[in-house]
Amino acid sequence: MSISGESCWSYGKVVALRGQRQITEAAKYMSKTVNLPERLIANAQRIFLRAVRLYTYNTPIAKGKYRLFLIAMKLCGSPDGLLVDTRDKRTLSVDLSTGMQSMVYFLGEYEKVETAVVERLIRENNSKVFLDVGANFGWYTTIFNKYAKNSGQVHAFEPVPSIFDNLRRNYELMGFPPNVRINNIALGDRELEITVNLFEGLSTGHASMSTQGRDDAVAFKCPMITLDSYLEANSVGDVDFVKVDIEGAELGFLKGAERLFKQKKPPIWLMEMALNQTKNFGYLPNDLIEFMQSRADYEFFKINGLDGQLIKIDGFEDDDIGANVICIPPAVKHN
Repeated sequence: MSISGESCWSYGKVVALRGQRQITEAAKYMSKTVNLPERLIANAQRIFLRAVRLYTYNTPIAKGKYRLFLIAMKLCGSPDGLLVDTRDKRTLSVDLSTGMQSMVYFLGEYEKVETAVVERLIRENNSKVFLDVGANFGWYTTIFNKYAKNSGQVHAFEPVPSIFDNLRRNYELMGFPPNVRINNIALGDRELEITVNLFEGLSTGHASMSTQGRDDAVAFKCPMITLDSYLEANSVGDVDFVKVDIEGAELGFLKGAERLFKQKKPPIWLMEMALNQTKNFGYLPNDLIEFMQSRADYEFFKINGLDGQLIKIDGFEDDDIGANVICIPPAVKHN
């Protein structure tokens, strides 16, 4: 049985506009399918999710979108391997069970403001060589691929095997580009085997080398090397743009990435500097700024979450929760 896009749109809109009563009726119907073959149930759930997505993706009405897709996932579970198009026409494989990809599936976007800033900086500076450190499912890896084209390079790093599998699926959807290299390793200040942890009730975006003082960590062993050794072994030249989000392990990564600061033109960075994560490694977000300033004449900017403007900062107070920070070297264009 096939369902037309128009029919799915109409159904998704009805679900949204009728609100909780319609969802409740849908839940009753879904509960009656427990005796049906699992494959049929799974297909019905995916059709339902796509109907809801058709509404949340297309409607100009912002109110209720988030609540609607949370209810839809509660009804249908969180399947993986869902193929969706983003608003900028990339195709991604989405896993709703990770706790961090629902925005991609239902809205076609992720870190909307940060993404716009990153793309603006890439275009203004004609960036071609990229590092995605803590690549997760590949949102930024696939963006970087758009700009690297045939003459540039993208090097992505994701140590957790299950998350790396998601990254690999999205690499395949890009068509296995030869200038994009995905690596199932961690980057730090030395070479050794480390443990990376996932946590019950937290999204995969919180995977960390720290246990965070919790007793519900699911641990994975993986190799760690320095970025300096990786760049040398793979004959990588100057890097233009680096995105780093590794849940507090950023300072260790920087200590193993000294070559980036010795470039004639150091790279632009998007880096998470978050107190809740850095404290698990015994340092503060401001230590990241001080480390980078000691190596190159960087300026640092927080991103205005409303309009994407860059707000210059000199550092963080000890109790500041931190932010996603754009780090700009001298002579780099930015607005």
